[in-house]
Amino acid sequence: MKINYRPEIDGLRAIAVSAVIFYHAQLDIFDQKVFEGGFVGVDIFFVISGYLITSLILKELITTGKFSFRYFYERRARRILPALIVVILASLPAAWLFLVPGNFIEFTKSILYSLGFSSNFYFHYSGLQYGTEDGLLKPLLHTWSLSVEEQYYILFPIILLFIFKFFRKYLLGILLFGFLISLLMAEWGSRNYPAATFYFLHTRMWELIAGSLLAYFEIFKKKRTKNSFLNLIFPSVGIILIIHSIFFYNDKIFHPSLYTLSPVIGVSLIIWYSKKEELITKILSSRIFVGIGLISYSMYLWHYPIFAFARIKSDLPSQYDKFEWIVLTIFLSILSYFFIEKFFRNKKRNFNYTKLSILFLYFILIISLNLIIIKKGLPNRFDQLIQNLEKDRLKINNFEHYKFFKNTQLERTIILVGDSILSTLAPGLLEISKEKNYNFISLYLPGCPFYVGLNKVNNDLNEKNIVSKCNESIQNRRLEIIKNHKNSIVIIGGRFQLFVEDTTFNNKEGGIENGIEKKLNSIWIENIKDKIENDKKKIFNKTMNNTIK
Repeated sequence: MKINYRPEIDGLRAIAVSAVIFYHAQLDIFDQKVFEGGFVGVDIFFVISGYLITSLILKELITTGKFSFRYFYERRARRILPALIVVILASLPAAWLFLVPGNFIEFTKSILYSLGFSSNFYFHYSGLQYGTEDGLLKPLLHTWSLSVEEQYYILFPIILLFIFKFFRKYLLGILLFGFLISLLMAEWGSRNYPAATFYFLHTRMWELIAGSLLAYFEIFKKKRTKNSFLNLIFPSVGIILIIHSIFFYNDKIFHPSLYTLSPVIGVSLIIWYSKKEELITKILSSRIFVGIGLISYSMYLWHYPIFAFARIKSDLPSQYDKFEWIVLTIFLSILSYFFIEKFFRNKKRNFNYTKLSILFLYFILIISLNLIIIKKGLPNRFDQLIQNLEKDRLKINNFEHYKFFKNTQLERTIILVGDSILSTLAPGLLEISKEKNYNFISLYLPGCPFYVGLNKVNNDLNEKNIVSKCNESIQNRRLEIIKNHKNSIVIIGGRFQLFVEDTTFNNKEGGIENGIEKKLNSIWIENIKDKIENDKKKIFNKTMNNTIK
């Protein structure tokens, strides 16, 4: 069952994918972050998907009185799976070259979950927060949204068919009820369970249903609005809402929540009120917007692994580097669209061949990926030093001493404690420790800076889900390890500015104390300062006089 082609929807896809790509690139203009709300591009995609899929299903049900699940899922498979598998296959050699064993195992698991359309669950239960430094280094993190859409594609047709057959007169009311309940769960969950709310279908469903409601009204009213004044005004209002969200939202807002209504309403206004003669519709229907929209799926697939591997290879990418990433993304997306997407979506091609090809590649990937996990990330790719580091790095899940090098015969110890920023010091300190005959213990935990006794700070970090294990208990265990090594040099550090002020650090910001003064309640600022000073004295008085000779 065909639905009428609307070029302005491809134009909306172009805006959505561009916003997401620029957001992930973390572009700066005159040292100012731009596209900080680019993550709403995913919400735009969700509304479009809800509209198109519901239109397809309802038109078929009304026209024929039945619905072909086989044809529906065949179309989904043709569109989604070939390009996804190609990107995964292209990412594996880069992972082989650049990922150390532990990260290679994590990447392998993310592929398996992506192939099973459940990577949103994997990334959530891995404690990975979207948009953080760690997240930017996960090549397939972006597949969480594909998983959400596929879960919707699996469940929604079944539910919609059941309602249409048995409760047809209540269909609108059920859709509105589902929209409202899901939106309220998102609003509440974004404040109480932000990671689950971000990643899971039940709090994203309202965005998809927003598109479904548009489809319902269009099909049962047989047309969209013909009010010339509204057709002239509301597309412009819609684009303003979308652009405002992209440029003025940031990671600090609760999302998805009532704030997300702004881009969702913006997309809905354009879909409902767009007309060929209207200015915004003409712009969105222009060749450049439609062209980007047509390759938007490939662009979405390619950009994140390109950006992630580039960041892994280069710690401090320039703006020019990021421009190169985007150009490479566009180039590969054009190739992918013409030689993968169009090839497999061609209905003249027998789907049985496509199905067999997909099943064969699934089988090969699953076997190969499980072998990588069994072989512990193939550590023989690297020299012995890296292998030793990775063996001990895997202990982080249980938060053991996390020691790279420990010899009870040695008296003196270097202890590294903080968040993932400190991990960059570990290899060099390990080498120095071995050369100078020191023990070396690393207590860094990604997303978890070292605050001792500051219950509010640690609880705030935990509530933000910066890392699920960053709490007072973990900090006390770190402190206990430090206390048990009296004759030691303790190195404490991390990206403190990020955690106390939600900003990155630079020399203009004034460091941790300035950040604390801006962020934390004045009632306990002095207590924090006193606690920091006391901790400094207790921890460093006996240790900082020791130096590595």
